[in-house]
Amino acid sequence: MISLPESPVETRQSAASDNPLLKSEEWLRLAAKGSPMGLWYWNEETGRVFWDAKSCEIFDVGTEGEKTLDTFYSCLHPDDRERVREIWRYQLEHGLPFEMEYRVVGRDGSIRWIDALGSGYYDQQGKPLRMVGVHFDVSERKKAEQKHFDLSGRLINAQEKERSRLARELHDDFSQRLALLAIDLESVAEMILDSPAAASKRVHELWGEVSEIGADLHSLSHRLHSTTLESLGLVAGVDSYCKEIARKQGLQIDVVHEDMPKPIHPEISLCLFRIVQETLRNVSKHSRASRVEVRLKGSSEAIWLTLRDNGIGFDLSKNHTSGGIGIQSMNERARMIGGTFQVESAPMRGTQITVKVPLNSVRTAR
Repeated sequence: MISLPESPVETRQSAASDNPLLKSEEWLRLAAKGSPMGLWYWNEETGRVFWDAKSCEIFDVGTEGEKTLDTFYSCLHPDDRERVREIWRYQLEHGLPFEMEYRVVGRDGSIRWIDALGSGYYDQQGKPLRMVGVHFDVSERKKAEQKHFDLSGRLINAQEKERSRLARELHDDFSQRLALLAIDLESVAEMILDSPAAASKRVHELWGEVSEIGADLHSLSHRLHSTTLESLGLVAGVDSYCKEIARKQGLQIDVVHEDMPKPIHPEISLCLFRIVQETLRNVSKHSRASRVEVRLKGSSEAIWLTLRDNGIGFDLSKNHTSGGIGIQSMNERARMIGGTFQVESAPMRGTQITVKVPLNSVRTAR
C-alpha cells in the first residue's frame, strides 16, 4: 500500500517532538499579518480594546500602550464621533451585529474611510461581555466612487450645456434667418408685377440663402447623428466628418485607414466616431494646430484609432481637465466598450490620442 506523506505539522513534530503544535492563535496571527483587514477585540468589563498591527496602521497609532474606547473615538473624524458612539452602544445593548462606515483622521491630518464589522457576546442575562470584529480601509473605493459621482455630474452638466447651446443656435441663428427669409419672400412677391427682372434676381439670391441654411442644418444634424456613419460605416463616417471640419476650420486633416474589418459593431463605430468628434473639437478650440492626422488600423482582434496634431500641446502633469470633461468623457467611452485610452502630450510638441478597442469587447454585428 502506498503511504501518503506526512503533513508539515506531523513531520515537524516527529522531527522535534519537544516542539508543541502551533496554537490556533498563532495561525490567526499569521493569517491576519497577510490580510488587508484589521482585527479588533473589545472587553466590556475592562474597557480595553485590542488592535492588531494592521489595525494600528489603519488608525495611525503606535502598537505600544493600552488601547481603550477613548483611543478609538479620538481617532475618528469629529463629525462622526457621536454617531459612531450612539450606534455602537445601541447595537451592542440590543444584541445587533455592529456594522458601519466612518472616517478616521491620521496624525498628518489625512482622512481614511473605514468599514467596520463586529459581533457581540453576552452572558445568560444578556449583559454585554465583549465584541470581536474586523475593519477595512476602503478609502480607495471611496475615492473611486467620488470620482465616478463627480464625472457623472459633470457629464449631466455638459449635456445640459450642449442642449442649451443647440437651443440658442436654433433660435438665434436658424429661426431668425428663416424669419428674414419669409420677409424677403413677401417683398419679392410684391416686386414680381412691378419689376420682374429685379424679382428674378432677388429670388436667385434667396435661393442661395436657402441653400446655405440647408447646409448649416445638415452640418448641425451631422454633429448630432451621422447618417453616413450609420449607412456607410466607420471609415466613411470619419472621413466625411473630417472633410467637413477641415473646410470649416481651415485645418489640414489627413485620414488614413488600414486593414479595417467589416462589419464593425455599431457600438464600437459610434464610440470611435464620438472620440474623433471630441478630439477635433478640442483641437479647434485649444491646440492652435494646422494639421491633424487621423489613423484607423484594424486587425482580426482589435481596432486602433490614433489622432495626432501639431499644436501647442499641454502639460500632462497638470490638471488639464479642470476646464471641461473632454478627455474624461473620451476615456469613459472607451472603457465602456472594453477599450483603452491613452493621451501623450507636452508643451509645444502637439498631442496624440490612442484608442484600442478589442473586437470581441461587444458582440460582432451580423
